[in-house]
Parts: sequence; C-alpha cells; structure tokens
Amino acid sequence: MSGALWMFVTAFRMEQRAMQRNPLLLVNSGMLPAVFLVIAVETGSADPESATELVVAVMLTALWGSTVWMSGGVLRRERSFGTLARCVSGVWSPYLVLLGKSLGATVTSVGAILLSTGVTAAALGLPLSMSHPAWIVLSLLVLVCSGTALGALVSCLFLVTRNGLVWSHALMYPVFAVGGLLIPTDALPAWLRWAPDVLSLHWIKSCLVDGATGGITAAPLGLATLLTLGYFLAAGFAYHRSVETSRKEGTLDLA
Repeated sequence: MSGALWMFVTAFRMEQRAMQRNPLLLVNSGMLPAVFLVIAVETGSADPESATELVVAVMLTALWGSTVWMSGGVLRRERSFGTLARCVSGVWSPYLVLLGKSLGATVTSVGAILLSTGVTAAALGLPLSMSHPAWIVLSLLVLVCSGTALGALVSCLFLVTRNGLVWSHALMYPVFAVGGLLIPTDALPAWLRWAPDVLSLHWIKSCLVDGATGGITAAPLGLATLLTLGYFLAAGFAYHRSVETSRKEGTLDLA
C-alpha cells in the first residue's frame, strides 16, 4: 500500500471510530430520519411508489443534516481537539486527509440513516418497492461520494471562521426548504425552482426512486455525478486556499 493510500485509509478508519463515539450520530443519523418519517407519513399515501419516494426524501434530508453537522464538522472538531495544525501540515496532501475523514463520516452516517429509515418504515408498515437493486446500489455509491464532497466543502468554512455553529444552522435549513427533497419542486415559488437543480441530492433522489419503481433514466445519475465532481474540485480549491490563508495568519489552532 502506498503512503498516500495508507494515509487516506488511516484517516477514514480514525473518523469512523470517532463517529461511532459521537452522540450526534444518534441524533442526526438515527433519530432525525425516524422523526421525519413519522411526521411525513401522515400526509403521504399508502401506494408503494409514493411511500418509496417519501422514504427516499426523508433519508436524503437527514443525510444533508448529518453532512453539515458530522462530515462538515470534521475540521471544526480537529480545531476543538487542538489537532488541526497536525492534519494540515503532514507529509501527504492535507486534502487527502480531509477526504478520508469526510468519507469515514459519510459512510457511517449513511449506514445509520439506512438502518433507521428501514426499521421505521417497517414499523409503520410502508409498502416499499425495489425493482432494480443494482441501480439502487449504484445510486447509493454516488450518494456516498457526493456526501463526502459536500462534507469536505462545508468543512472549509471552519478554517476561515470561528462561527462554525452559526454557519451550520445557516446552511442546513435552506436546503431543507428549497432542495427539492421533502418539499416537491413544484411547490416552490417559480423564481426558486432552479435551486434543486444545483444540488446533487435532488438528482440522487430521482435515481433512487427510479431504481425502486422501475423507471430508470440515466440523466439524473449523470447530473448527480457531474455535480459531485464539481463539489470535489470546489472543495479542493477552497481547502488549499483556506489552509494557505490560515497558515499565513497563524489561526489554525484558534478555538
């Protein structure tokens, strides 16, 4: 195993272990999707297609909240523990370390959310469908990559501001409202209906629903993949600029 790959895997495993001890995992990835689903199912219909779309929307909404607080908070936690400077000054690329940690947080969150939504849906007796499991698995892989990229991008904010908690709140709720997840795009004002198109989770929702109900089309998956690549590039640029600025100003270990 090359040194860079070893560093990536090490960062991934360390973040997974840290996530498993983090109480926010239970709140954001365990309780949040269950609460959303219990509330939303009261307004949903009982047919398999609608129930499946509702479960997918709840899962992705919970994932965004978990992304902001968990994988998006990777660098904030490193700063709180006093280990941020070490993470960004090693031999290997600091961005590689961030991606490993973000992937560890995202994989753990996705696993917990899938378990929570699955158990809650079964308890509520929702008639879910799964027409194309392979397509669903492929969509979930894109989802993990997209969550990792979004988490890394959000993390960059916490290198340039001390108000990480304020930014976390500010980022979470607009996506809940206009991300095209639980609230359909058609329900948004006409001047806001473009907003879901720039969010990969909106297109991944279409991919998962298509895979579950049988109406597979490649366009949503392609758009989600392109947006994810854009997030990775934006995160890389923002991270390197943030690290450079923080090094110059000597603010890496500010609480």
